[in-house]
Amino acid sequence: MRSLLKGLAGLALSALLVLPGAAMAQDAVDSGMTIYFQMGGNPGDSATLARELGARAAAKVLNVKLIEQHAGWNPQTMITQANEALAAQPDAIVVMGHPGTSAMTPFLKKAKDAGIVVVVNNNELPGTDNSYFGLDNFQAGQKLAQLTIDDGKLKAGDKIVVYGAFIEGAPGNDVAKGTMQVLDAAKISYDKLQWSNEAVADPSLSVPVLVAYLQSNPDTKAIIVPGHSGITAVLGKVLKDAGKNPGDVVASGFDISPGAIQGLKDGYLTVVLDQQPYLQGFMPVVAAVLQKKYGLSGMVMNTGGGSITKDNVDAVVDLVKTGIR
Repeated sequence: MRSLLKGLAGLALSALLVLPGAAMAQDAVDSGMTIYFQMGGNPGDSATLARELGARAAAKVLNVKLIEQHAGWNPQTMITQANEALAAQPDAIVVMGHPGTSAMTPFLKKAKDAGIVVVVNNNELPGTDNSYFGLDNFQAGQKLAQLTIDDGKLKAGDKIVVYGAFIEGAPGNDVAKGTMQVLDAAKISYDKLQWSNEAVADPSLSVPVLVAYLQSNPDTKAIIVPGHSGITAVLGKVLKDAGKNPGDVVASGFDISPGAIQGLKDGYLTVVLDQQPYLQGFMPVVAAVLQKKYGLSGMVMNTGGGSITKDNVDAVVDLVKTGIR
């Protein structure tokens, strides 16, 4: 963690210190800003902790008063929280794009009129010029499907289930679309199983749903979860409860977590896409400070850093314990 933090902090501080008008180094670093930050899930959960730690680390480096907001991944709550933050008139607001561009446009216009910086993390807002830190969701879905096919040795004619979001415009829908495009091209048949809002908020509720599916479809070769850390983390339990042995069913999903690590080690999980949410916490704070102080905007970073399998899982175990990965 120390080397990662020093590297990113050094990058941020260097950018601040070399800009024109930044002769007073302490003023450049000591931003004194207040930033509201949407973390997405619930405090400390597997999909949220690394983002929280990244944002807190950047806030400490740049002397930012950080006010965290948690929405349980509910898009309507995110809109409400964005407007609550707007009413407080902070220097900047970091939002998630789950509600979609149309739903967020009134808020974005009000923030711009008020001179409040808005940065987006985790889920983009297409068509806006806001700085964004996260995955290209469609491409991430494509990558997850291809990794699952390759690492799971799937072939045309195999039957799998995609457990995700299939409602147009819903959070995670672009990821699912990318996954299905690759499966279609490979001529691998699949069932679409829509996750519920309740399961998104409480992944344990997805366990009986997936167990029931597997018991009703014993020829299932794979489960793909395009875009949810918490549900990915319980896939090992799903397969155990369904009476499956490690390797009987290929399983893949998103994000490193203690549950995903254990699933990989036990052989129940085949591959996990790593979107590095620590960066989705750290970099938006840096970007907000740079934009507020120097007008530097439109920064974009694809935080997807690769994938984790049983072959490289040991390299990230210690970082997972700290919450950084």
